[in-house]
Amino acid sequence: MNNRSNHIVNESLAREYQSGDSEALKELIRRFNPQLRSKIYYHTRNKDSVHDISQDCWYAIITKLEEVKFQVGFEAWALNIARNKSIDWIRQQQRERNRKSDSEQENSSSVQIEESNPRDSRISELRKSMNLLSDAQRIVLELFYVENLSIKEISSVLGISSGTVKSRLFSAREYLKKTIK
Repeated sequence: MNNRSNHIVNESLAREYQSGDSEALKELIRRFNPQLRSKIYYHTRNKDSVHDISQDCWYAIITKLEEVKFQVGFEAWALNIARNKSIDWIRQQQRERNRKSDSEQENSSSVQIEESNPRDSRISELRKSMNLLSDAQRIVLELFYVENLSIKEISSVLGISSGTVKSRLFSAREYLKKTIK
């Protein structure tokens, strides 16, 4: 089958699933998964990450597939999800590398920082305090202040209620106020 035929079949399978045919979803996954995985690898260049990211993609695709109204077609829509998930993974890897690098620099030059500039000293103190927060609180803080996500968006990303997001933000802020003063 050529690419145009695959595209038409995948589109048809997606619509059949939307109409209630669960077998169509199984066939769609079987047929489209190699293309999805290829797109993920294209973006990440990391074979080890492809399986996990594709699982995240399929979860998002299946969750949204029942109600989505295709404006660009199934494949474009699904490949856009793969691109976004791949970019999220790349950003996470960069943040982890930066965090490790910051930690290494902080350990090697903490005396110099404290002597050089009071502002740098405060930033160093803030980083140390943030490392003492629970993972849940630190993640919410980073999503809110670094990624500029709204409380509603954080709630959706983490799969927790807005009230929980607000509570974690409040607790983290209070802890940082106490430790930095």
